[in-house]
Amino acid sequence: MWSSFVDGISGLLAQLASWMDGSYGMAVIVLAVLVRLAMLPMTLRTAEQGWWRQQQLLALKPKLARLRERYAGDPAAQARAVQALYREHGISGGLDASLRVALVQAPLGAGIYAAIRQGIAGAGSFLWIPKLARPDVWLALVVGLLSFAALLLNPAMSGQARTLLHWLPVVVSFLVVWHLAAGLGLYWAGSSGVNLLQMALLRRRVRQRAPR
Repeated sequence: MWSSFVDGISGLLAQLASWMDGSYGMAVIVLAVLVRLAMLPMTLRTAEQGWWRQQQLLALKPKLARLRERYAGDPAAQARAVQALYREHGISGGLDASLRVALVQAPLGAGIYAAIRQGIAGAGSFLWIPKLARPDVWLALVVGLLSFAALLLNPAMSGQARTLLHWLPVVVSFLVVWHLAAGLGLYWAGSSGVNLLQMALLRRRVRQRAPR
C-alpha cells in the first residue's frame, strides 16, 4: 500500500514535469505549493487557535503565579486549580488540532519525500542548481531567508524576547536543506513560501480581531 502511494506521487510528479517542459524542479515546487495550499485552511485555523490560546495564557499569568504560590506544597491540588482556571476561561489543551494536522502532514510528507528521492536520480539541472540529486548551499540560503521572513511576520514575535531559541528554526532550516538533495530542498522551499503566506494571513487575522 505504501509503495503504491509513493508510486502514485512519483507518477504525479512525472506528469507535472511533462506539463512544464520536462522541468522536474518546477514540478516539485508546484506540488509543494499545491499540497500546502490545500492544507492552508486547516493549518491556518490551527495556528490562529494556538495564537489566541497563547494570548489567553499570557493574560492569566498573574493568576497562575498566585495559584503556584498558594499550592506550592501540594502539586496535585495546584494541578486541579490550574485546570479549573483553564476551564473557567475556556482554554483547552491545545493539542487536538495540532495532532490532526500532524497526522495528515506526516505520512503525506514522508510519501512525497520518498517519491522525490526516486525521481531526482534521473533529474538534471534547475535554475542555478546543476544537479537536483546533490545539495545546494544557495537553495539552503533561500529556504533560510523564507523561514526568517515567516518568523518576522509571526504575530507572536512582537510580544516575545527575540532569543536564540526563536531563531533556531531558521538555522535548522538552513542546515537541513544544505545537507539535503536539492530536489528535496525545492519541496521545502515551496512549502516555506506557502508558510510565509500563512503567517501573513495569520498576522492580518489577529490584527482584525484584536481589541481596539
